[in-house]
Amino acid sequence: MNQEKIGKFIALRRKEKNFTQEQLAEKLSVSKNAVSKWERGLNLPDVSLMEELCKLLDISLNELFAGEILNAKQIKNQSENNLLNILKSNNQKYKKYQIILFSIITISIIITIILGRLLFIRLGFIQDSNLKYTQIYLNDESNIKGNVDINMFGKINIDFDIGANKYGYAVFKNPSKAMQRLKKDYAKGIKLIQKEYHLWPLSNFNFKTYGTYGWQVTSGTKEEREQAKFVSIFMDIYENSFN
Repeated sequence: MNQEKIGKFIALRRKEKNFTQEQLAEKLSVSKNAVSKWERGLNLPDVSLMEELCKLLDISLNELFAGEILNAKQIKNQSENNLLNILKSNNQKYKKYQIILFSIITISIIITIILGRLLFIRLGFIQDSNLKYTQIYLNDESNIKGNVDINMFGKINIDFDIGANKYGYAVFKNPSKAMQRLKKDYAKGIKLIQKEYHLWPLSNFNFKTYGTYGWQVTSGTKEEREQAKFVSIFMDIYENSFN
């Protein structure tokens, strides 16, 4: 199907019928620009317009697709060609839609993975490699942030060993192991925070809330309150591995 030939044929028949582009456009309820594009071979008329266009130009659909006036024999041959062209066109469009659909699905999956990873990092379910322990935490180093007493943590338990991430913030060398130790050794303080503030069990989903309320507990025994306060101190360090 030769769009340029069809366009020239439309322009020829329009002129033979003494229509201006504006008049033909008005009869078909389209813009003059649309007619101009047809005649320049840039676009084909919409399928919904072809029948009416052919009536106005006094041609058949076969002649429109052929881009010329046909005799009876040529019309028969052109009908077969048109059918083949339509099948080829539909097949090409189907393949094009498949490619577009595949591209959209692929891009959507990639975006979902990226956003999902960022969300899981934000919620504390996975750790950003940039926030992992990469260097020794020394208070007098220029790139170290804060003033954390790492010796205090180390004396409590080796699982609470602290280093620094690439940004200089204090982090546990093994956050998962540190959290397991906290849940085991400071279960009373954790339970007190949970009970007093009606929280879900401590997890990476809500550890920040425990850090916020650990300082504020007012009930429980002295030991439980001391443990609850340590939970808040712990979470200040633990959070740096995820935010």
